[in-house]
Order: sequence, then C-alpha cells, then structure tokens
Amino acid sequence: MTVYTLSNPHLRMRVSTQGACLLGLEDEQGRLLLRDTNPDASCNPGQWHPGQSALFPMLPLANRVAGNRCELWGEEHRLPESPVDPDFFLHGDGWLQSWLWVAGSTSSVTLQLTSQCGPFHYLAEIDYRLQGASLVARISLTHLGESPCLYGAGFHPFFWRDEQTRIRFLASGVWQEGADHLPTDWSSRLAPHLDFRQWARPQGWLNHCYGGWRGQAELDHPARQQRLLVSSECAFLMLYQPDEGSGFVCLEPQSHAANAHHLAGHPGLQLLARGDRMSIGMTLTVASGG
Repeated sequence: MTVYTLSNPHLRMRVSTQGACLLGLEDEQGRLLLRDTNPDASCNPGQWHPGQSALFPMLPLANRVAGNRCELWGEEHRLPESPVDPDFFLHGDGWLQSWLWVAGSTSSVTLQLTSQCGPFHYLAEIDYRLQGASLVARISLTHLGESPCLYGAGFHPFFWRDEQTRIRFLASGVWQEGADHLPTDWSSRLAPHLDFRQWARPQGWLNHCYGGWRGQAELDHPARQQRLLVSSECAFLMLYQPDEGSGFVCLEPQSHAANAHHLAGHPGLQLLARGDRMSIGMTLTVASGG
C-alpha cells in the first residue's frame, strides 16, 4: 500500500491506497478529529485491516443485505461472499481492494478502482481534498456491466469522541437494529436513547439506520470548545457505536437505507445501466464550539 500525507494550514490527513481509507485526520493543533490508526502497523498489510481505519468508503452498497441476495425483475441475484463476514457482502468490496492513484496535490488525492464481483461491474473514483477547515470527499460509480444493476454507496467515518462528546441531527425516523445486525420495521417514534434532535451523548451499543435525514449532523467536543459539522446530500444516516469506551462514534452518510434491496421501492438505491453514473459527497468542517 501507499500512504499519502495531505495538509493545509487547518488540517492534516493520511490516505491509503489500500481500501481508499483515511488513516487519520487532525486539526492544526494536531488533535484527532477521526480515530487514529497505528502508522507502523498500517505499513504492514498483514497487521492492518481497513476496518481499523479512520474512514473507509462503502461501495457498491452500504451495510448488509438480508440473505446476501436480492431480486430484480423477478430474477434472484446472489451477492458475493466477503472475506470479512461469513454471512454478508459487508459494505461491498471497495474498502477491501487496492486502489490506483490518478491525480493529486499537496492537499488532495484522487484514487480509482475497477471491480467485477457478482452482479456488480463498476469503475469507482474517490476524491479527498482539504479546503480551508473542511475535508471534502466524493465517491463516483460508473456501471460497466451489460445488464442493469442496483448500486449504492456511503462513507464510514470513525469520529474521535470522549466522555463529554455530544451529537445532534434531524431525521424523520429510524430502522432499529434487529437479528444479525439487520434492520427491523420503520418507526417515526424515537426512543429517548435514539433521539438526537437535541444535543445528547451517545450511550451504549448503537447500530441503527435513520431515514429522512436532513443531511447535516454535528459533534460537539466541550473540552476542546470545538464542533465538527458533517454534511451530505444523502438522505440516510447510520449511527454506530460499539460502546461508550470505544473512543469513537460513527455517523455514516449513505445513499440508501440499510437492507434497501429488500424494502419496497429500494429506497435510495440507484438502478444503473451500462455507462450510467452515480455520485455522493460528504464534507467535514471544523468550527469553534458554542
């Protein structure tokens, strides 16, 4: 793998060609904004995995699909097996592949991947760039296969947190996690521990998909007097935290609902014919806390 270090007067980050992952993102004072990954281990692929990164892309789908199969026009398609999950094509294959550098500067890099797996055959491009106090990221997917296919994408950032960190975002409802980490029925009623319309600290195990997301989320770090704004055109947001002592919380913008392949209307998935393209973006902006 190759690691690129990018910086500007406000931010510094490291990007790996393995998985098109971020290995770290810091502010101008060297404080972590995303969790850090061991720079020594990350030079040795045998000791490091993209799931330990600071951020990885999810494509050509995000999250999990029930039964690891889907149906399109009455025809069943089995999804590929994953080397990291015995049951699911977890987060697709983009985060597990080696990407190629195609363009870059001191503050930006563009990586590219061509992949063919199961019903998916695509060209992907990911662009990371530092603009002032913001990290701007964009994933683009072009379908190369002869038959149309359903596509989705997302970003999986691991935001640094401490015991005082609070989060806030608006959404119209949630699919709570059920068996096998798959979502249960939709609910527009938010239980207190799932309601982040007002500032709240994430507590315990969380792994839920919010719909009708307004496209903005905030993390507040009172001890630092610092806030981080997450913005995206995506209408779905995954909230993931294994426990309060993990040192991170994940707010994951994604183009489609978890298990959308089995939901009526395939919410958020895009049906691409040969040569069709989809794209999603995410911006992380550092601001002073209020």
